[in-house]
Amino acid sequence: MSLVSLLILLAALMASSVILLLVLAAIWWFDRYDREPLHIVAAVFGWGALIAPPVAITALSVFGSALVSSARSDTLLFIWVMGAAPVVEELVKAVGVLLVVVLTAEFDNPTDGVVYGTAVGLGFAVTENAIYGLSAAAGGAYDGLGVLIVVGGRTLLTAGVHAVCSATFGGFLGRAILSRNRRGRVSLTVMGLLAAILLHTTWNLALFFFGAAGENGLPRAWLALLPLLYGVFVAVLAAFLRSEHRILKTQLEEEVDLGLAPAWVPEVIPYYRRRIRPDWWPVRSERTVIARLLTRLAFRKHALGRLPADRGAVASLEIVKLRQRVREIFEPRSESDEY
Repeated sequence: MSLVSLLILLAALMASSVILLLVLAAIWWFDRYDREPLHIVAAVFGWGALIAPPVAITALSVFGSALVSSARSDTLLFIWVMGAAPVVEELVKAVGVLLVVVLTAEFDNPTDGVVYGTAVGLGFAVTENAIYGLSAAAGGAYDGLGVLIVVGGRTLLTAGVHAVCSATFGGFLGRAILSRNRRGRVSLTVMGLLAAILLHTTWNLALFFFGAAGENGLPRAWLALLPLLYGVFVAVLAAFLRSEHRILKTQLEEEVDLGLAPAWVPEVIPYYRRRIRPDWWPVRSERTVIARLLTRLAFRKHALGRLPADRGAVASLEIVKLRQRVREIFEPRSESDEY
């Protein structure tokens, strides 16, 4: 590998990583009603970048070597090559999202699943880009421009597919945690994993049979389907956010009817632009705390009716504590101080 190729590779990988991090930041920012803690999003991204790739590579190497030594047909080997990578990679990425559910109380709904799924998928893509870029440069088959094309192409195409596949699983998992019974939770989780694997497998097969570029180096026409896929991703995220808006408004209106919150609350908190204005509460740091508190209360109430009895009892206690904090904030203030 020449020095020029190495410098181009490092520059390409840095630019690629920055672009993917900006995409993740945008997805996190769009979750404007109940943004996930950045340290948890970063941890999930780290799982995708640092833990999932070596685990996937090791598993594929071990089982692949065993299959090569025992395979009796090229067909079986082809099925392994095309099908094993999506299964293994989506499994190890899914573990990173599942750990958020197991280890934290921050995973509340499908939008959260999309955010965490995108994080683990883009983290995986960052490391995979580095692996493929280094392999292309070290193999000597590509010059500096060729390495740049490899990394850039993977950033624009494969990285997005990784994010969409993992986000699909995350969305299903978000639905699963709201299910009232164990069978529903397991079924939705498995369906989400299978959907992610199917999307990934379809991408691999399309690349194998059609290729990303023709003989003249121009992109294949079928790649025009990718913007459609990304458009569906954005549309689904927007639908989830719209659903969150309705949940907030409905649940906070109930709090007003119960006399537990001022009348202006459902006219401010469910609307991002109104919520960030200073006219409903003068101190910015307090506005942030109040908005998060009311948002958490609304989502916990919404989830309560869908939770099984054991988890519902815990959620009920949390709702009582949240309401008490809301009363402590609003009761000392007179009517003249309200919005």
